[in-house]
Amino acid sequence: MHKKIQKTYIFFYLSFLVVVLTAVFFEKKNLVYVKPIATISLLLGYILHAKKNHFLYILSMLVIMFNDTLVYLDLIRYFNSIAITVSIYYILNMVLLKDFIAINDMKIDKLFTFPIVISIVLIGYLIYSISELVLPRIMNSMWFFILILISMTIFIGICFFTYIADRYEGGFRLFVAACCCVFVNALLPINELFYYNKVFTVLINIAEMGGMYFFMLFLIEVKPKKIGLEDTEYF
Repeated sequence: MHKKIQKTYIFFYLSFLVVVLTAVFFEKKNLVYVKPIATISLLLGYILHAKKNHFLYILSMLVIMFNDTLVYLDLIRYFNSIAITVSIYYILNMVLLKDFIAINDMKIDKLFTFPIVISIVLIGYLIYSISELVLPRIMNSMWFFILILISMTIFIGICFFTYIADRYEGGFRLFVAACCCVFVNALLPINELFYYNKVFTVLINIAEMGGMYFFMLFLIEVKPKKIGLEDTEYF
């Protein structure tokens, strides 16, 4: 079964390669036409293999396609709209993950484990550094920027916590997705607002598509590790 699933992702692998090649050899504006194909390939993979085709995931992919289009048309001009759409994307993903967070996991000893504390410190420092750098350029859109930070931080926190709780097989995929999210949101404003570099554009697209791919795999192939997990009380 796993091999059959992998074969259906050939469309994604090929479209992902086209995105990377476009970022390398052409102007970034061409990604407006190419990148949605890779996103659609992920959407098709989900529809074909998810045990339950969740409408919220489909909606989230449509939202991120629209968001990416605005980013590569003109990030500064459409910043407010980008902030709203990317925040909606994170909120939809949070709702998709809510069934994987058990009340029994919400304990102080798990919330303050070494990996969680280090992650909080690093993400906090990154948010502070990016905010200090970016805010002077978008002072008129400060509240929209804060909206992005809040939604992104909560989404990353949920991914990290679900991974640390270690209740599901493949939880590492959420950790990878969260790391990719941090990388993209750290590098994108620098690349678009301060120092444009084609290499950065390539890395941003690799990280973004990779993060969405691993997030989709988690939703499709997630399995509980412990017997009797269905008796656990969830949100």
